[in-house]
Amino acid sequence: MTYVMEMSTDQDIVDTPLDAAWNPINARYDWNQVSAINLGIPNNAIIVVVAHGDGNEIGNAEPGTIDINAQIFLALIQGNMANNAMPASIYISTCGPGIAQFAAAVRLAAEQNDIWVHTRIYGHSDPVAGPVPPPNDVAWVEIF
Repeated sequence: MTYVMEMSTDQDIVDTPLDAAWNPINARYDWNQVSAINLGIPNNAIIVVVAHGDGNEIGNAEPGTIDINAQIFLALIQGNMANNAMPASIYISTCGPGIAQFAAAVRLAAEQNDIWVHTRIYGHSDPVAGPVPPPNDVAWVEIF
């Protein structure tokens, strides 16, 4: 079960496709849906997040519009899960540098909040120039 969350309203992010290897995609949610925090995503889902990023935050390219730090990211993902559900894995794809730093901050936030013990977190960063790489691609870095 793969779910895509757009954590940006920038057109280049909205238009970013996923590699065909991600199929089938159960749903793709835009920022308005994600920020409403009521999606009810089932347990053990795979979540793919697309956004701009700078290492400290993800969101829109222009600072001050959508700025999501690790704690807010954690709240957005968990708030969109069904009751007592946890994601199996989260893939964070950004077109800015520092994704490993951001993903590590997400891992630390999850540990501090005592959730996502078995959730695997991956990061990938490349300029917007094509689809999000498939889940088994070497472009992904797993954050332990």
